[in-house]
Amino acid sequence: MSQLEQLQSEPGTESRDLSARILSPELKQQFDTLRNLLQRALWLAERCADSEATQILRARLTNLQAAALLVIVGEVKAGKSSFINALLREDVCEVAPGPCTVRIQELVYGAERRVETLGESWQRVSLPKEVLREITMVDTPGTNSIVKDHQTITENYIPQSDLVVFVFAAVNPHTKSAWELLTLIKKEWHRKVVFVLQQSDRASQKELTTNLEHVRQYALERQVENPPIFILSAKREMEGIPENAFVEFRNFLQNTIACGEAWRMKVEGSYQTIRSVMTRLLAHLRTEKTAVDDERAFYQNLLCQVDAREEKARGLKLLIVDKLAATYDTLARQSEDEFARGLRVGKLFRRAVPFLRDKDTDVWLGDLKSGFERSARREIKAEAAQVSMDLFNEMRTMMEDLTQSIARRQERVRADVTFPKAADQVGTLQRLQAKLDGVRVDENILRGKVAETTDVRKLTVAGSLLAALGVIIAALSPILWLDITGGIFLGTGIFLVAVGLFWRRTSVMKDFKQRLGDSQQQFRDRLDTEFGEIFDRLFYEVRQALTESLFRLDLQASFNAPLLQETFEIGEAASDMVIVSQRLRVTQSPEQPSVAA
Repeated sequence: MSQLEQLQSEPGTESRDLSARILSPELKQQFDTLRNLLQRALWLAERCADSEATQILRARLTNLQAAALLVIVGEVKAGKSSFINALLREDVCEVAPGPCTVRIQELVYGAERRVETLGESWQRVSLPKEVLREITMVDTPGTNSIVKDHQTITENYIPQSDLVVFVFAAVNPHTKSAWELLTLIKKEWHRKVVFVLQQSDRASQKELTTNLEHVRQYALERQVENPPIFILSAKREMEGIPENAFVEFRNFLQNTIACGEAWRMKVEGSYQTIRSVMTRLLAHLRTEKTAVDDERAFYQNLLCQVDAREEKARGLKLLIVDKLAATYDTLARQSEDEFARGLRVGKLFRRAVPFLRDKDTDVWLGDLKSGFERSARREIKAEAAQVSMDLFNEMRTMMEDLTQSIARRQERVRADVTFPKAADQVGTLQRLQAKLDGVRVDENILRGKVAETTDVRKLTVAGSLLAALGVIIAALSPILWLDITGGIFLGTGIFLVAVGLFWRRTSVMKDFKQRLGDSQQQFRDRLDTEFGEIFDRLFYEVRQALTESLFRLDLQASFNAPLLQETFEIGEAASDMVIVSQRLRVTQSPEQPSVAA
């Protein structure tokens, strides 16, 4: 069994193991709350597609992998790797007679040991050490051998660090490169630092006393007031030789994190970041909500315009139907009068007597029918042209109003540089205009339909009225029979037929008027139905184009509402936690010695 394994298996060594919790239960709860709040804020920023806020929060969350970030710096062979191994009580860093740390190593918690390459001479080592749940350590190459990696250390770790540990060899702390780095750290980033004189087992007491004073003097020269200095031996710690210096260093580390400025800055800085980002997202979401509400109002106003136009157009449609039905009624009454005249006794006698008639009965009925058709086509065609133009003008006015409203909206969106997602809204308006342009409205909108509707060969006049004419022809069959049989019963027969027809004339006319009235009502109903279908199609297409955009906005509003609520709640929680953090202090902490040996 190795010396390290023997040490770790000895009873009581756990109490000296750094895997004991560094954070108090109160601070651990605060740390977990902060991390949870950062994760919620990051999710929210991603949902809001705010790349800058996402980057800021992700950096904060990465920085919060542990409660504290410790950066270990020092020259080559100062004993940095041995110091970390003793602190963690595990051989995680290589130790050799010559320089062995040739890369930056970020030590983080992981369920199993894993090495991830982050860049040239830069890696992340995951270890299943509980203490790394609360602190992250960074082992660096010697300050006198990392010129090309100097920028990586300074830009990625030291500015974000909670504590920078300067490790010097106890026998020789006079290392130029390390003290130059300290000057930079204090001047540029004002980080908290602690000094360790390592390998104390190699120095005499006199050397330790002398070099301790030198370190204090060098630190004061670089504006480090009351510099904390620890004299310790990683070798003795790993060998299990009792040494108070490591115990005191661990206590110092715990108190520094728990009640020091580093912890407060990390926690309060994170909460301030969350509050700042939430304020920004809240403003963005409120602006977007206002824009969505404004856009919804715009489309709803267009729909109101369409509704008003539709109501007016349907009123116009009713007038059109009434006008065309009135024309049909006039023509029908004219046909009725002509039919009544044709049933007079004198007319019937002349058509019954071959040498007196100018036309027989079936020709007369055919002329009556064709005359009605010609008049209907001529009159209704003229009326249809006028009413179609009226309707076209009404629809054209509506489409022009919509087009002008859309154009004004586009100009407003383009002109307002603060309008959220202006390009998307302009695109939506352009697509809406294209859809409206596809709705066909021309001056012949009703002509074809009117012609089809009022074609007497297709209307009920071709059914009921012609059926009525068929009945009349059947009633006049005796007259036709007289034509065929010549003048066998010329005198008496004509008189009897005339008298019989005279008495039946009233019922024939009544039946004719009834059927003609039915055809007039069917004409009106069919006009109303088919014109209604035209209006329904036109207004459906226009309304569909508008409601598609309105539906999208309704979805956006329903998406934004919970985000607004979540943003407000996270912001409020962050503000509350800033107050809690400022109140949370260790009421009684031991006086920190400036020197521990």
